[in-house]
Amino acid sequence: MNTGEEIEGIDVTDMAQALNEDLAHNESVSGILQHMQEEIERLKMENISLKQDLSRTNCYQEAGTEQSTVLHCASVTQDEPSLPPEYSDFKDVFDPVKASVLPPHRSYDCRIDLIPGAPLPNNRVYALTDKETKYLRTYLDDLLQSGFIRHSTSPVSSPLFFIPKPDKSLRACIDYRGLNKATIKNKYPLPLIPVLLDQLRHSTVYTKLDLRGAYHLVRVKEGDEWKTAFKTKFGLFEYTVMPFGLCNAPAAFQFFINEVLHEFLDVCVIVYIDDILIYSKNSEEHTQHVRAVLSKLKENHLFAKLEKCTFNVNKVDFLGYCLSPQGITMDIKKISAIADWPEPSSVKDIQKFLGFANFYRRFIAHFADIAAPITTLLRKGQRFLWTDEAAHAFQLLKQKFTSAPILKHPDPDLPFFVEADASQVALGGVLSQRDAVDGQLHPIAFYSKKLLPAEQNYTVAERELLGIKVAFSEWRHHLMGAKYPVTIFSDHKNLQFFGSLKALTPRQMRWLNFF
Repeated sequence: MNTGEEIEGIDVTDMAQALNEDLAHNESVSGILQHMQEEIERLKMENISLKQDLSRTNCYQEAGTEQSTVLHCASVTQDEPSLPPEYSDFKDVFDPVKASVLPPHRSYDCRIDLIPGAPLPNNRVYALTDKETKYLRTYLDDLLQSGFIRHSTSPVSSPLFFIPKPDKSLRACIDYRGLNKATIKNKYPLPLIPVLLDQLRHSTVYTKLDLRGAYHLVRVKEGDEWKTAFKTKFGLFEYTVMPFGLCNAPAAFQFFINEVLHEFLDVCVIVYIDDILIYSKNSEEHTQHVRAVLSKLKENHLFAKLEKCTFNVNKVDFLGYCLSPQGITMDIKKISAIADWPEPSSVKDIQKFLGFANFYRRFIAHFADIAAPITTLLRKGQRFLWTDEAAHAFQLLKQKFTSAPILKHPDPDLPFFVEADASQVALGGVLSQRDAVDGQLHPIAFYSKKLLPAEQNYTVAERELLGIKVAFSEWRHHLMGAKYPVTIFSDHKNLQFFGSLKALTPRQMRWLNFF
């Protein structure tokens, strides 16, 4: 999608258009711009009404050179809810004024180690409109007053530009691509969201905490500030806190928050960057857990946005899912977005739809099989032709998403059941457990995979066996060392004699060793 296109209700500024024209041939920048627009459209589809608050604007930008840049920008002002009385002695954790105070240096400060000999950026200043100039002045004044930035004499600089928000105000973004290219990458891993959610078995009450200006709660390592310098018409500035846009920022913050909350992880807390979920088996236990976590936040100069927090509930939206004691469902807003999704008219439209849909594919049986007529259009050199078969697949996927089941939390104290199947084009499987109350099998997760051209030439028996093998690989962390024998369901009865065959191909022998 072009940044220069007009989005309904949003006037794309001349600045964004000029930036797109200047950098259209750069694949990395195209990714940045595309995700900016996708974020805008996502917010529109969710009908989020953002109120302008120029004095407090946080632009969350997580960027990397090895993966697409994602922008999370917000400046939401709402009526501030009250803090539950059992946590009233932690009101300082939710104080926005104290959150704007420059944090201390710690051992967790963000390092920016450079590749020896790598060229460093020194970009030009972009011309701004009157509206952008006015906003820039406020933006700089706020950050200077808080000490989050300072005047700089750095020999490097990255450009600052603006993109429009849905309420027609602006958000400032710094393009750190040049710096990121010269930075030694921090390989500290971000958690796998499905693995995080597996910890919620037996939980009945939840509290969600959203950290305020999370990255700005971490200092840049002393002596590395000059590397964050950005250039504007009002001069050169550098960050003293970790800015949004550095390729190592997500990893650095994840390491920091994991260290702060390490004693609670997988016990009563799961955390993904600045989103914290506290879970407990009962209310009494939950109050103790929440107080312990708030105490850690206060001790480490971390703050949360009260208006974005949820306390002591039996159902909570977290990381795009709706969580409850019954299991996991899709976020209702995302379901509405998929239900209203227009039919793709280009390869870019297909990529956008599948990128959105893939996040929830674990809810859909035979996702890869259903989507095959659509994914075929993404082949290199493939001419875009929206066929009746593709249209049918598109509508069927939308129908499947709007009727997706609840996925149960896995319980290692119950037997697991694996059902695997294979078609001519894809593999599919479902991991289930039997409910102790109704005695029925309930899904934990679905899995599907499109077959490679060579795999499509396998015999029916081989494809069916491959489906079982892939399912066991996908759910290895549940099935290996399971307390009870795993039951496999297959519609190919001949597989039960596979181990007793006298003549096996080399491929079949390898598979036999797998089992």
